[in-house]
Amino acid sequence: MIEFRCRHCHQKLRIAEKHVGRKSRCPRCKGEVRIPHPVAREPGAEQETDELTLIEPPKPRDEALLDVPDQQQVAAEHAEAHRQERAMLESLGIETQPEYSGDRRLPAPIDVLLYPTSAAGLTSMAIIGGYPLLAYLLQRFVPFNVPLLGLPFFLLGLGIGLYAGWYFAECVYDSAKGGTRAPLVFGGLASWGEMWSRVLYLLAVYIVYVLPAIIYGVFLGRNDAAFWGLLAWAIVFFPMGLLAIVILDSTSALNPFFLLASILRTFFAYIGLLILMAPLAGLFWLIPRLLADGDEGQETSALLVIVGIASTTYLPFVMAHLLGRFYWRHRNSLDWGL
Repeated sequence: MIEFRCRHCHQKLRIAEKHVGRKSRCPRCKGEVRIPHPVAREPGAEQETDELTLIEPPKPRDEALLDVPDQQQVAAEHAEAHRQERAMLESLGIETQPEYSGDRRLPAPIDVLLYPTSAAGLTSMAIIGGYPLLAYLLQRFVPFNVPLLGLPFFLLGLGIGLYAGWYFAECVYDSAKGGTRAPLVFGGLASWGEMWSRVLYLLAVYIVYVLPAIIYGVFLGRNDAAFWGLLAWAIVFFPMGLLAIVILDSTSALNPFFLLASILRTFFAYIGLLILMAPLAGLFWLIPRLLADGDEGQETSALLVIVGIASTTYLPFVMAHLLGRFYWRHRNSLDWGL
């Protein structure tokens, strides 16, 4: 048997081999066709016929299931299209956000500790840590009764405080997208209004989850079951609330039921995060108090102050990275839309 397709309607036809070279008409479209020479085919028990007959078309199949593209080629085409898109946006003067794979350059414990070592991170550390160092030097060597010295210094501290809160939040956000080094913030510094807005959100989380324990335990001097309950409230909800306010930029982070649902979805990983961050937070709280209580000689004391300022400036960067990295690793479970 010969099987071929009509050159007019492309219907598949069948006829006996002895009719090779003859002309006939397609039973479907009635167009004139010439019987071609047979091609190699799998042997089978078929009944020969002297008339052109239609072959029953096979059941439809989903060609997309069988047409599996080469993954490397698809990835290369996607990367090239993305590169061209970024180049076009940059040619129009539109700045684009960086994209990260989330891969670490070094083993995780080392890479986490090296998080602030980018150029932007070291610059920010110098800005943030430079203010308390300057305050210490002024306190030691310059009398504060110099006219008009206090107000400019206060305004400088306020500006650097705003910058510190805003930049630490940017570190959390950038790490949540897969960044592994302190980010160079796109578009330059934010406006004062944007900094205020971000810092006020952070303060709101602090007021709701941390301040009650401080007021009750420190200012009221209470150490009963209520204090320990407020302390547990702060420990459990503050990190997740801080992460949520940075990612969502919404008052949803002030809703303990929303945070509780997020904590339950990542329960064991979140407990691990709290255990990991506890010694860092402890050092951040303890170092200034050790420096305040020290009464070493002048040179040793100055060296300790510098080390203490550097440490308390460095530790928040690492904690911000750990917090953002937690979201990166569990973004599917949290599903906050970043």
